[in-house]
Amino acid sequence: MASGFFLGIWLGIIIIILGIEFYYYIIARYIEKDLTIFEAIIFIICLIISINLLISSLGSNTQLFFFVISLALMPVTDLIIRAFTRSKEKIIQHRDEENEIKNWLYTIEKQPENVNAYVALGDIYFKQGLFEKALEYYQRAKNVMELPYITAKIKSAEKEIRIKKGIIWVCPECSFDNPGEIQQCKICGYSKMDGNLIRDIKNQKKELLKGVLFIVLGPLCIIFLIALYIIMPVYLAFIVTMLLIYLAIRFFITY
Repeated sequence: MASGFFLGIWLGIIIIILGIEFYYYIIARYIEKDLTIFEAIIFIICLIISINLLISSLGSNTQLFFFVISLALMPVTDLIIRAFTRSKEKIIQHRDEENEIKNWLYTIEKQPENVNAYVALGDIYFKQGLFEKALEYYQRAKNVMELPYITAKIKSAEKEIRIKKGIIWVCPECSFDNPGEIQQCKICGYSKMDGNLIRDIKNQKKELLKGVLFIVLGPLCIIFLIALYIIMPVYLAFIVTMLLIYLAIRFFITY
């Protein structure tokens, strides 16, 4: 009787969690217009599979495993979809840029005096971080027709090359160009070393926070879970465990 009672509570909590996941991954994203039809179909299929796993695992020895799978199915699927989408966007962007380069090179072949073609190629390479090639095409454009905006692009490319080689660095506080060998801005006194440290901390904030939480809270959570399994009924301990797993997944996905 007691085991059935705790099993019912456990199932109820899992169903509530699945409902939250359904709202978060489908309803909320649909309202925010951040959901495609394909993604909606995939998430609905995942929800159906999760419910079937819950029903089919009742009374079996592997029900805990299937319960965990049912909760993790939609978050893991979301991670896979987002990774695939980012990869696809990068591939499409790279392909479009390559097509643009081919088209502009063909234009130059047919119209060697076309200034816009040289500038457009320089802009593409500048965007890709290939500042040397960008400078080459900006200079070729200048050789055809010397215009103020082309001169400005040449200066920008030359500056980025000097920054890339460590010849100079730009102060993020006052935008002054400092020699690469000095560590402190000549104008405002900004420290390059401290700035790099702060910037690295900001860029790695997510990973650092995860590491700190893992180091500090990890052992405490393990001790807490062990205590749960020792002093509490097994099903109640499982319920708390599933909640912790779900909260951890949501935190690391949405932070």
